[in-house]
Amino acid sequence: MKLSQTNFLPRAIACAVLATAAAISASAQTVSPVQATADPHSITVAAPVMLSGSDAASQNFNNTVLPSLTTFIQSALPERQNNTASAAFEVDPNKIILANNTAVRAYFVYEGAGYHNSIGVASQMPSDATPYNSWDQAVAASSKLIFPDASSTEGVVNDGTGVYGTRTATEPVLPGDFVDVGTYAKGTKLDFFLLSGGANNYWANSFSTDGALNPDGFSQHVAAFTTHLFAVPQLNSPYLFLSFEDQWGGGDQDINDTIIALDVGVATVNSLLATPEPAMPLTFAACLGLALFAVRLNKKATAVVS
Repeated sequence: MKLSQTNFLPRAIACAVLATAAAISASAQTVSPVQATADPHSITVAAPVMLSGSDAASQNFNNTVLPSLTTFIQSALPERQNNTASAAFEVDPNKIILANNTAVRAYFVYEGAGYHNSIGVASQMPSDATPYNSWDQAVAASSKLIFPDASSTEGVVNDGTGVYGTRTATEPVLPGDFVDVGTYAKGTKLDFFLLSGGANNYWANSFSTDGALNPDGFSQHVAAFTTHLFAVPQLNSPYLFLSFEDQWGGGDQDINDTIIALDVGVATVNSLLATPEPAMPLTFAACLGLALFAVRLNKKATAVVS
């Protein structure tokens, strides 16, 4: 039986509308209904926090990176242990220099803090003066707050105000929530910082990826690593992960109080991998452990495919 032109056109139009709606849904972003109101140091907020999975890039991150990343964090950065020699110190967080003009995105990943911390970023070109200390960096004109309150009901320590997996006024983010930080020029150096308890303390201490700027003398307030350590496949990933210690002098030195993921582009990540963290080379045991970890992930992936 042949379809008449009269019957065919409405169906074709309906299919086109549905296809367009699906494409819009995949690319759209949804602002989180809960936005932190913290204002430490009156630093400009980069952009609103967006809901996890609300665009195609976020869906891809949630599906292909976040599950294995969470497992790696539990293995390489366990709670309440001294992690200063962890394999997670793969690259130098003080060398994040963009290889291309880049639209930078940050994802909230994990929180193991008793404090309500704030996360921000300062940008610097080669001709700019170096900040005197982490305080000067945090209040510089180029600085932006990314997550004014990086607290979550899915955190290891939560304040009990909300049900696990929900967003509340005092625990406003969930894993995968993201912020489009801004577009930066090639050659820009990005220095990320944590304001310890910044959501509740206007004059919070600032700890930087540039260890030389930190006033407490603890040089490892931030660990940096890539999917090179845990993902299958490992090549050509745009993601860099920063893991922060929020206590003066390093505290328990577990360096997992707040963890974020950055999409800084493949070229920048590959450049960082070419110049690893000089102070923390991987030991043989760490390398062996990572190799076994990757093998287990590969076996799981193979089992799912078969």
